Amino acid sequence: MDIQILLAELHHQLPEFTFFLIFTASQIPEILEEVEDQMTTPNLKEIQETYARDGVVLLKNILTEDWLERLRAAVDEEVKKGERYFAYKNMREQPGTFQDYCLTSDIGRRVAEVAGSSWTSLMFDQLFVKEPGTKTQTGWHTDQPYWPVVGPIMTMWIALDPVDPDNGALEFIPGSHAWGAKYRPFKTDQLGAFLHYLEEDNPEYSDMPDFEAERDQHRVIHFDMEPGDALAFDGMIVHSAMGNRTSTRRRRGYAIRFACEGATYQPRDTVTEWLHDPGMADGSAFRGEKFPLVYEAA
Repeated sequence: MDIQILLAELHHQLPEFTFFLIFTASQIPEILEEVEDQMTTPNLKEIQETYARDGVVLLKNILTEDWLERLRAAVDEEVKKGERYFAYKNMREQPGTFQDYCLTSDIGRRVAEVAGSSWTSLMFDQLFVKEPGTKTQTGWHTDQPYWPVVGPIMTMWIALDPVDPDNGALEFIPGSHAWGAKYRPFKTDQLGAFLHYLEEDNPEYSDMPDFEAERDQHRVIHFDMEPGDALAFDGMIVHSAMGNRTSTRRRRGYAIRFACEGATYQPRDTVTEWLHDPGMADGSAFRGEKFPLVYEAA
């Protein structure tokens, strides 16, 4: 039968169904556009692919001007305490700007979108402020061995100042999150320089190679950032941060650590007791009263 005759016959016999098909097809671009508009993260598919491949991806301009100014003010107030470099953490436990941002902004949804996760729970937050003249490099390391968790973990490292190699850009070895290596955590001095290893007798870990001396053997990347940009990176990626060689420019970074679908609680005794939760069973999903759910897909 001629195709034109067949289509005419179908249209005659099923006019309402034909109209439905035509109407639905005409609406597909609008439906897709509406779904994309509901996403917090632009170019999400590309972002997800980069994150899965490299273990790190740059997200542009995730903060509103209001959040940027509020977080800057909160950071400036916090660092008046004069603590050591890595000591500014878990501010989100106290009422105020940090808690408000972690629990009420869109950051949890952004994490879930990038990770392709159905839920996101909040682990803790941390400040990384390198004042002018802080020339100490943050040593190469991976984050997750310091924490009582296995499975997918993401850090959102938010720039509150312009960041570049002069004032302390972060460096990464893309793809290193997928090596399957578990590098031994270590203790640092006041400015973040290596002192000594932790978990020295644990055979699950190996010492961190001297990636700085082996730079030419690896692909090392850094990201220039504008205030309000964020780096989303995997808990197992090898990374470092340059010193602040400037005499006038600050580098205020606000990092928030999140667990995603598939992450489970695994307490250890020698590194981060302050992250232990007696109310959580070993092997349970990493979410609960101490680690609140901040996003869950409907």
